[in-house]
Amino acid sequence: MADFQEQLRQYRAQKRRKETVDNFKDKLRRFWMLGTGANKDTTIEVQQVPTKFEAIAENSHDEAASSSEGELQPEEQPSRSTDHHHRENNCLKYTLWAVYLLFWITLYVIAIKLSFGLVFLMFSALFGIYFNTRTEPKKRNEMSAYSVFNKNCESIDGTLKAEQFEREIRYGSGSVR
Repeated sequence: MADFQEQLRQYRAQKRRKETVDNFKDKLRRFWMLGTGANKDTTIEVQQVPTKFEAIAENSHDEAASSSEGELQPEEQPSRSTDHHHRENNCLKYTLWAVYLLFWITLYVIAIKLSFGLVFLMFSALFGIYFNTRTEPKKRNEMSAYSVFNKNCESIDGTLKAEQFEREIRYGSGSVR
């Protein structure tokens, strides 16, 4: 039984370390992606079946929770206001964009002094185009804006199709749902 308790303790410590590293990576990723439109919060969470150790850990956690009344468990602790977090995030985002803009202007002035202003401007435009387009592969079952790339040539919601346009012309805008 003591061996099992030791394994459980090691498993919990390993899981805590992994969560800490994942939180750090997430914070770092969010810091660098501010204002770029990349948002990790839009991902879909998949519920996983708990492993044997997770089920045992949950049961022992429930037993410990019932034995210690009055203490707040980590799940029960009050969370920060999302409105405050959103406001703070916007302020940081705009500050970061201002710093980027000032840095770009500084480099542009230096390039003008070196008689490479137009070259710098062209490379800036190319970098802007590259970094404002998606470079990672399409996610599974993700719909494309171009219906020819979708399964059965299905179009996304809000697309004006020839059939819809024809119905609107013939029967009026009330004929289209």
